[in-house]
Amino acid sequence: MPAFRLSVAILASACILPAAPAAPPRQAYIVQLTAAPQADGDAARRAERRRAVLALVPDATVQYRYTNALDGFAALLTPAEVKRLRASPLVARVSPDSEEHVNDDGTHRGTGTAPQS
Repeated sequence: MPAFRLSVAILASACILPAAPAAPPRQAYIVQLTAAPQADGDAARRAERRRAVLALVPDATVQYRYTNALDGFAALLTPAEVKRLRASPLVARVSPDSEEHVNDDGTHRGTGTAPQS
């Protein structure tokens, strides 16, 4: 019987332990790196700068890497990761990801979280 009482005591204490805090929600953001100096134009240096920025958010889920129109990436980030990236001198902009649609008449209609202009 003492083993049964011990088991009940362990189960009862497990029920009152606080649950692990929930992970902060992640949202999609586009991270644009600052323009590299002209001497920094080669692909190896650009990749090195991108790795340095990504090291600031090691748990982020990178969804896409941009290399042509801008130097940056799209990732699922927490609010703390967004703050950390915005403080980096290697980062030009961190913007919420959004979908933009152009109507036949040239007007825009956004469906994402970014503010509309």
